[in-house]
Amino acid sequence: MAADDRHALAYSSAGAGTGARTPEFRLLYETAPVGLAFLTPDCRYQLINQHLCEICGLSADDHIGRSVRETVPQVAEQVENIVQTILRSGNSITGIEISGQRPDGGNADRVWTTNWYPLIATDGSILGINVASEEITERKRMEVALAASEAKSRELADSLRNLNELLEQRVVAEAQERVRIWNAARREISEIGRHLTMGSMVASIAHEVSQPLEAVILNADAGLQLLATAKPGMDDVRAVLKDIVDDGQRARAVLDGVRSMFRNDHGARITVAVNDLIGEVLAVVRGELDAHQVSLRSELSDGLPTVLAAPTQLQQVLLNLVMNAIEAMGPVTTQERVLIVKSEIGETGNVQITVEDTGCGIDASLVDRVFEAFFTTKALGMGMGLSICRSIVEAHGGLLSVAARRPNGSSFCVKLPPTPPNPVYGH
Repeated sequence: MAADDRHALAYSSAGAGTGARTPEFRLLYETAPVGLAFLTPDCRYQLINQHLCEICGLSADDHIGRSVRETVPQVAEQVENIVQTILRSGNSITGIEISGQRPDGGNADRVWTTNWYPLIATDGSILGINVASEEITERKRMEVALAASEAKSRELADSLRNLNELLEQRVVAEAQERVRIWNAARREISEIGRHLTMGSMVASIAHEVSQPLEAVILNADAGLQLLATAKPGMDDVRAVLKDIVDDGQRARAVLDGVRSMFRNDHGARITVAVNDLIGEVLAVVRGELDAHQVSLRSELSDGLPTVLAAPTQLQQVLLNLVMNAIEAMGPVTTQERVLIVKSEIGETGNVQITVEDTGCGIDASLVDRVFEAFFTTKALGMGMGLSICRSIVEAHGGLLSVAARRPNGSSFCVKLPPTPPNPVYGH
């Protein structure tokens, strides 16, 4: 409280009960927005305004001259302790909270903050204590509500954090399971697709093998006839036997190619000459080329570095690309059907295999989607072949891409890194 107020209170205290209070002071005292009172050192009321009377539940006449213990016994002990502390120290005490001052307990749930200021005489003695009381019930309720809200927020944050962790763990587990299922399904579908493709080629392979076998039989008959003469020409016999050997090797090459396609080596990596793989695949599809009236143009470069790969998997990729090329040329009737297979060193030093056709080509709007899983332009296609092919090539550290071939057709390119200086096998 300001010094001027204390002087006014001192003046009023000296004249308490004599009517010496000034009208201005009385007006100020009664209209103050807080509860005000003046206590003597023995805790008796000398002054009290109407606001504090309403807080305590008693009239001003019931307070003046009476002690705190007589008027508000609920807080008497606390008030007396505060007054005694001020009398001993001479210092003000502020921020003391008090609740439930009415005798009937009607305001037990309401809270006030009180400030206590001593009125000191010129000789240093304490004439009394000025008390200012301000209700803070709503503020306390807001503080309690805020604390409860913060606690609830922390609890909710903890719950959300735990839920997020649980969801994250579940998402990771489900993602891992989907990857596992996808990889297993991809391997299974890849294997099924490989066998289905080979099954559709059995007739042409049988035809391809039967040709050298028939030639062997014919040459063997011719050799027997030569030997049956009195003086067989040995040069002719040698030529016949050489033809038999060539035809036999031709048949064995076809069978070796088929057998390599069905090897169950999966991911075993060895150093591989890509031209050998290409040759084996082309030997297998020769019957398909003849059946579909497709001519073959093979442009294989010599001296290519080897690649570290699973041969069966790369053969599967090449076989799929070649069969797709043959099928793409099926509707072509106005131009020659040509399958072009190339091998060379790419600009970046990779081993590059290109399979081209002279078909109708791929719609430009669909080029970016041909490697998507389950996307297909075939009426009965599964949309897995090219997706699996790309996965196999990428697993070998390579790249499978497609581009339009001019003037017509499509060009699929497989790029593989050459065998490193110190290859690690068995991956």
